[in-house]
Amino acid sequence: MKFRRTSFLLALSTALVALTASPASAASIVASGFETPRLTVEFKGFGPGQQLDGWTVTSGGVDLTTDWQDAEGRQSLDLNGSSPGAIARTFATQLLTTYKVTYALAGNTEGPPALKSGRVAVNGQELDTFTFDIAGKSNANMGWTYRTFYFTNLLDSTATLEFASTSLQAWGPVIDDVKVDSCLLVLCPASASQVNRIS
Repeated sequence: MKFRRTSFLLALSTALVALTASPASAASIVASGFETPRLTVEFKGFGPGQQLDGWTVTSGGVDLTTDWQDAEGRQSLDLNGSSPGAIARTFATQLLTTYKVTYALAGNTEGPPALKSGRVAVNGQELDTFTFDIAGKSNANMGWTYRTFYFTNLLDSTATLEFASTSLQAWGPVIDDVKVDSCLLVLCPASASQVNRIS
């Protein structure tokens, strides 16, 4: 009997270790480097309703490009195509759960304004606004920076994440390496569950 109890406790401990494995081993809910479709040209424009790498263009236009240094992979997304654009994607969420959103930000260095701007929303609620100054940057040295925000899902079974440019010229903010992780799988600060509640 003692042997069986020890074996049971060992099996239970092993299961708990597996459930609390390091965050690096857990797959992100969203992991997008804008690598599909794979371009054979320098850039390709997408308009409303068109899809790329799991995202849908919701307004204006965006350019998928290989023109410059990327934060991850070989492609990134200029949120201004022929006009300021927006993209969105929907993913399943759990109730009363906090999520961490990270993304890489830069700007199209080939034209004005020097200060690129945009916003990020979840279920239509603006949760992050950003600016990026291209002064001193170039296609070979984009100066990528990473931004992070958190939101707590209260009642919805899905969340729609949207990135939008607020720059009016044809050379917009550029994003890459977008990830969404649940705080059940990655470490989030205690304060994260107190902000950006989505219902």
